[in-house]
Amino acid sequence: MIEDALRYQTQGDDWLKRVAIGGGVLFLGFLLVPLFTFQGYMLEVMRRVMRGETETPPAWGDLDLVETTVDGVRHTVVVLGYGLALLVVLAVPGVVMFVGIAGESGALAVLGVLVGGLVYLAGVLAMAAVLPVATGNFVKEDSIAAGFDLDVLRAVVTNRTMLMAVLMAFAVNIIVSAVSSVLGFTIVGYLLVPFVAFVGQSGIMYIWAEGFADAYEEEYGEPPLAPEAGFGAGTDATTGVRDESTDRVAGETDDDSATGWDDDSTSAWDDDSTGDWDDTGDDRY
Repeated sequence: MIEDALRYQTQGDDWLKRVAIGGGVLFLGFLLVPLFTFQGYMLEVMRRVMRGETETPPAWGDLDLVETTVDGVRHTVVVLGYGLALLVVLAVPGVVMFVGIAGESGALAVLGVLVGGLVYLAGVLAMAAVLPVATGNFVKEDSIAAGFDLDVLRAVVTNRTMLMAVLMAFAVNIIVSAVSSVLGFTIVGYLLVPFVAFVGQSGIMYIWAEGFADAYEEEYGEPPLAPEAGFGAGTDATTGVRDESTDRVAGETDDDSATGWDDDSTSAWDDDSTGDWDDTGDDRY
């Protein structure tokens, strides 16, 4: 899956254009709005992969950029919600540490630091497992509230398939970070980092989508999203053209199928046949 994920954005004849635009959008992230557009595009990647459309990444020209940007903003609300929850949990050891420092109690301050470190580590790991599921359900329902659906979180977060996807996405993140670090040693390489990040983030969303779709189907017995009209069995995922030959039911024949007495068949007594009683009247024995 990792190889497929990393190759995802290199599919199609216009992949260079798609990656160039994606990297350019990320390069302009300091303007803030492009970051939401970038995130909205990644949500569209996840949406398509969840529908099983893995051969055709979204083309920038086919997207409504305003709607895409709004999707990115809405998803950011979900991410911030979980970030806020983590901060609230971290506040407890923070208070303990502050009280220890204020009361000149070294032991209490150290305890606060240790507990805070453990809570932070546990929180980061929990976020790594929860966010892919929250994002997947957000995409499925197209709703901010769905990102906090506890029933789905309980069912899918601990699913083995989903956990494997989280680990593979983490591996992709390490690979992309390593490549970006190497490129960062030169000015030209540094300019390429946003484009590498675009390909890498697309790969991560690809893995999240595959993992969520498989885990959701395992838990609920149905896929989270059905393929759009024009996609699915018998359809070329690249062109969207349906192959009607796959619609034929086994045993069904065409209108012009060969029969015992079809239009072109040669009967036993046609005009040119030479039978036992031909036109000359000669008897044959």
